[in-house]
Amino acid sequence: MSASGAGVRSEALPTASPAFAAQENGTGECGAVTADFQYVLLPVAYSLVFVLGMAGNAMALLHFIRTRSTMQPSNIFLVNLCAIDLLFVLTLPFNIAYHARGNDWPFGEALCKVNGSLFFGNLYGSSLFLMLISVDRYIAVVHPLQSLKLRNPKHRILLSCAVWVVLAAVILYLTLKGPLTRPFQSTGKIACMENFSSEAWRGRISTVSILAAVIGFFLPLLVIATCYPLIACKLLAPRLVEGAAPSTSASGSGRIRKKALRMVLLVLVVFLLCFAPYHLNQLVHTLRRMGVLSGCPLIHFTYRARRVAMALCSLNSCLDPLVYCLASESFRWNWRGCARCFKLGQKPPQRQKNAAI
Repeated sequence: MSASGAGVRSEALPTASPAFAAQENGTGECGAVTADFQYVLLPVAYSLVFVLGMAGNAMALLHFIRTRSTMQPSNIFLVNLCAIDLLFVLTLPFNIAYHARGNDWPFGEALCKVNGSLFFGNLYGSSLFLMLISVDRYIAVVHPLQSLKLRNPKHRILLSCAVWVVLAAVILYLTLKGPLTRPFQSTGKIACMENFSSEAWRGRISTVSILAAVIGFFLPLLVIATCYPLIACKLLAPRLVEGAAPSTSASGSGRIRKKALRMVLLVLVVFLLCFAPYHLNQLVHTLRRMGVLSGCPLIHFTYRARRVAMALCSLNSCLDPLVYCLASESFRWNWRGCARCFKLGQKPPQRQKNAAI
């Protein structure tokens, strides 16, 4: 959510919260680091994400509710991802005001904790649900018989509940162990989810930061990067063996598999584009704060790079509706008539009546 620096001068050592860019009190050893572009970049980026993310995810959620498909096995993870994206975009007006005011939080400690919790939940919850969606597609394509046995929605409901419990546990630990607002010494402006003290860093902040990165980013990335080549191998294998002209059913099955392959590839792109820059930069900064790494040039780089990474990170809420199109068995996308028209990647229905999603 937050970026560092209040006023013209930014502090030298930015702290890293688990889900936000952060700012430290200035240190004479590295001098001041400025990143004034953040006061334009982040409000503009968040405004665009608010409009596009709200429209795309609201349309998707309305589709799932109107078609009564929220409990379909293939849609349970998608509905959870849609809900967590909507919760995130609801925080963006507060974040826009915060950054436009030069990183000054006027809404109080309680709302800072609510805002920070929703931001944290989206950042790591999205990663976990995208991982589960990829695993679900992997099982459906590579192990279709096992997939039929697991069609009972209770398995997906239990996994979704587990994700929410993990998120709630980490958020409660983060928010109940101490305040999340703190004034900047140089300007008196109020920081939210940044500008943590050295004591806080030695306690909850570094612990939560590393734990969240391992569970909420590196684990999902490993799983998704494993699912993609396995699905690709399964997709390409029949072509090497069959050689004959495909039947109508085989052609339909091939389209389903290709769609699953595109979906997992899209999820991988979302991770690499939206999440990887932030988490890698966050990890480097965390190691610097723990004393494992050192050097002022490193601090200068991570401070500025985090501002761009935060803007990229927010884009996942705009890209997730594309995942719904590729992962859902019934989701249709229409920019003219709101959720009817023809299916993504297909010609009009009358020309391809047997096309399957």
